[in-house]
Formats: sequence, C-alpha cells, structure tokens
Amino acid sequence: MERIQKIVTLWLMTICGFACHTLTDVLPMFWGMNMAVVATDGNVDYGMIVFMMIVSFLIPVCGLFCLLTDCKAKLLRTINAVLAVLIGLFNVAHACMELPSENAGQYIIMPVMIVIGLALAWHSIKYVKEG
Repeated sequence: MERIQKIVTLWLMTICGFACHTLTDVLPMFWGMNMAVVATDGNVDYGMIVFMMIVSFLIPVCGLFCLLTDCKAKLLRTINAVLAVLIGLFNVAHACMELPSENAGQYIIMPVMIVIGLALAWHSIKYVKEG
C-alpha cells in the first residue's frame, strides 16, 4: 500500500476511534447509569466542547485535505506531519488522563488510539522525508 493511502486510512481510523470513544462513554446511559462527571455541576464548558471538536474532527480533516490536494508541496506534507504528531501526543496524554476508567471499553479503545496516533505520526514524518 502506498504511504499516502496508509496515512489517509490512519486519519480515517482516528476519526472513527474518537467516535467510538465517545460512543463507549455514552453507552452506559442506556442501562440507567448516571452520566454526570464526578465533581461537576453537570454544565459543560463550551470551550471544552469546541476543543474536542477541533481535536476529534477538524485536525484530522485538515490532515486529510493536506494529503488529498493535487499539490505535492512539501509545506502540505509538513503541515500534515505536524497535525499527525499533535494527534499522536494528544492520544497518549488523553489515555493517561482517562485511564483508569470504570468503563471497560476504554481499555480497548485508548491503547488502539495510541497505536494509531503513533503510526500516523511515523508515516507522516516518513512522507515528509520522502519528498
């Protein structure tokens, strides 16, 4: 598989992983569990919602656009690599903050997200060096 196809696939896996992570957090609600975060009043800061939308959707989409344009500029490859490294670091940091968790599904999703993020960063950096 060509490197650009691998990177596109890893970006798409990142988006799907964030969606599964969110879904896994919400699923206990369907069995009657309280979903309120401990030590909060139940209100969510809109800044956190915007931040999570940027990390889970906007950054991966920008990375995909950098790869899917016909322009083979090194700047776009570099921007993609920077975004990939940011996502890889975020996945590691987020797993460290999230685990241990009462939700067993996170013990599957978070390590896989770390592997995806690190593979994405590695392939993106290699792609910059190729061109």
